[in-house]
This record gives sequence, C-alpha cells and structure tokens, in this order.
Amino acid sequence: MLAARQLAADLLVGRIEVGRHLEFVMAKNLANLRFAIKSSSGHVSSIWRLWVTRQGDVYLATRAIAHIEKYSFHKSGICRSAFTNEHGTPITMTDRAMFKWMRLPTPPPSEGKAARVAWLAFPTDYLSRESESHVDGVTWLAAAPAGGATYIDLAFTAESEESIRKAFGQRRERTLRMYSKLPDDEAVFVNYYHADWENKDLSVPGSGKVADIVFSAIDPHNTGRPIRIRLGPAPSDGDAVVLRELGGYPVPNTPNPALQGTPESGRP
Repeated sequence: MLAARQLAADLLVGRIEVGRHLEFVMAKNLANLRFAIKSSSGHVSSIWRLWVTRQGDVYLATRAIAHIEKYSFHKSGICRSAFTNEHGTPITMTDRAMFKWMRLPTPPPSEGKAARVAWLAFPTDYLSRESESHVDGVTWLAAAPAGGATYIDLAFTAESEESIRKAFGQRRERTLRMYSKLPDDEAVFVNYYHADWENKDLSVPGSGKVADIVFSAIDPHNTGRPIRIRLGPAPSDGDAVVLRELGGYPVPNTPNPALQGTPESGRP
C-alpha cells in the first residue's frame, strides 16, 4: 500500500514537473502558431508550426518533421533551411544547413512596407483527406475554392499592428493571422489570402523499385492523397523562400508523360 501511495505521489510530482516544463517552453517564445488549411469537404494540408524566440529569431516547420528540419529567419538577416540539432549533420554534409541566404532588410517605419521571407501556397485541389481526428491548438484556415490556392506570407516589418490591420481592411485582400513584436523596433507577421492557381501535376518515378508517387488534382481511386510534399527552389539573397505543398498517392510503375513535371514548375 505504501509503495502504491509513493508511486502515486511520484506520478503526481511528475505531472507537475511536466506541466512546468511545458509552461517554460511556451513562455520562452514570444509567439507560437500552429496552422493548417482545411476545405469545406474536410480535406487538409499538413500542420505547420511557427515560433518566435525571445531573441527575435523566427522558425517555421511542418509539424510532422519539425524535429528533423526547419526554416529559420534570424535577426542578423541570415536565413537557413537546415537539419535540427536533434537530427544532427548528415554524414554526406559538413553543415546542418541545406541552403542559406540573406533576407531583405526590414523597411523603415511609416513607409507601409514589409520584407517577405516566406511565401507558401496550398492549392485546394491537392489537399488530403484528414488522417488525424483531433490536434489541439491548430488554427484552421479556410481553403480557397476549387481551382484556387491559399497563400501565406511571413514578413518582417517596422509598421504597427494597427496600421497593418487598417491597410488589409481597406484593401480586403488579405487577413492578418499573427503579429508579434520583436526585441528591437521590428515585428513579424503572418497573413493569408486566396488567389488563382494553375494545376500542374507531378509524378515521382519509383524506378521499378518502389511505387511511383503521383501528385495530382485528380484522385480516381479516392485514396485521399495520403502523401504530402513541399517543393521549392533555394532562394537567392534578397528572396523569400517560395514553397508549394501538394498531396499525392502511390501508383503502380506505369509511366504517364501527362503527369511528368519538375519541383520548380508551377511555383506560386
């Protein structure tokens, strides 16, 4: 009986310590945002995570692989697409970074401008059937109508939140989703909007060893597109990282020229 009581006490202390740890992790960031796209039919994108540290650095990753790789946008202006410390440096690389670039400087205040560092596109016709029944803390953004895409901007600015909301409200094109002040005179914000999209399907050949994977707006066998992929070229200095996320499914090794494409085609 005493042993059982001690075990219960240990578990209670453990829960308290875990709770404190989670509070500490959340408290060390200036902002945390989990977001994903969902259509009226219930089809979804991957869940993405964005967090802003108290040092003023911004990180972006898909939730499923945030422990493996992430994008980082540092207050120094250096941006990286890199493997995490937890994952380590692959044996074929000398650096965890897959590519680095410099972002544009943040425009001075009162100019009504921002420096975009990431531009994400989620075409509605390539969303996937939801596989997780419930995930806490996700901000679900409504998908664009069929044939369109939901676009998300991540940008640095010296403008106030009020001025950005006012500008977006006047134009009625974009919706501000997050605004976070940084330790200096800058801020970072996330907005989204709907616009046109040209569907360009993509196939990844399995070379006869594994199934081909097709990323298509057409899902004739109702697979639900269980495979998600994000594509985009390495940015040059002054550019934003431009990514599109597609849903796909495996098929037998049957080449179909109509489904051939390249990751760089159809960029937003």
